[in-house]
Amino acid sequence: MRVLVTGGTGFIGSNIAEALAGKGHEVVVLDNFSLGRNENVREITGNVEVVNGDIRDFELLKKITAGCDAILNQAAASSSPMFRSDLRSAVAVNVDGFVNILNAARMNDVKRLVYASSSSIYGNSAPPLREDMPVVPVNFYASTKLLNEHLAVLFGAEYGIETVGFRYMSVYGKNEKSKGMFANLVTQFLWAMMEGKQPEIYGDGEQTRDFTYVRDVVRANVLALESRKRLLGEVFNVGTGKAHSLNELVAIINKILGKNIKPKYVPVPVKNYIAVQQADITKISAALGYRPEYPLESGIRDMLPHYS
Repeated sequence: MRVLVTGGTGFIGSNIAEALAGKGHEVVVLDNFSLGRNENVREITGNVEVVNGDIRDFELLKKITAGCDAILNQAAASSSPMFRSDLRSAVAVNVDGFVNILNAARMNDVKRLVYASSSSIYGNSAPPLREDMPVVPVNFYASTKLLNEHLAVLFGAEYGIETVGFRYMSVYGKNEKSKGMFANLVTQFLWAMMEGKQPEIYGDGEQTRDFTYVRDVVRANVLALESRKRLLGEVFNVGTGKAHSLNELVAIINKILGKNIKPKYVPVPVKNYIAVQQADITKISAALGYRPEYPLESGIRDMLPHYS
């Protein structure tokens, strides 16, 4: 298959591009390099073309989408703080850019779009988080992701484009260096503790996250891409179904590194801070055969060489 991966030099996108190329797919990577880096895809072997561009550029999207069988969209303003620093630009990427992708897919008869949504649309709903429960986005980022889901369903109903939205939980792994302060807490804590520094925790550290290794996220994307089922307007959680507190995370990293670093606890500086997160993965397991393979400790051990 010929597959367009938007945001393909970024964290999750580059991992997806690597996996697709390894499976023999023809991969076109589109990225504006705001958070992505060429180094994330430089060593990928296989048929990979990298295009420097932006999903807000509809004419470019229309051009490079021609001949594609599917699109895997990972391009986004992917963190709530990005909306606080530049709301107009972040909304333009996540909403206008997404509409451009849908329109380009429609015009070029692309059969399937797999795209990144977010678990943040659940807000502080009580876990386990299920796809059929009410969603309560509490920030601009989450609101744009929920709008993406609505738009995908409407385009599917109107034009027959198959769409699969993934509500990623808390994803960590290799190729996060370029994200800097926007990297996942697992990765930020690992970086700090490798240097003997205290990781900074908001509150008491008992808040939980469903930490999901990027290899499992990649597998979910590949399963959706290659599925023979008709996937029209689908939305799935992608996680492990297990929750860990930030205190547990620090303990696991200490164990792996052979250290005994205490975290630094600070007051929660943001509104609507998510206290709990744990996915119910029943739906994606039944529909796509997804099974997470990396518990938290295994995932950290697997990614450690990439940051050593």
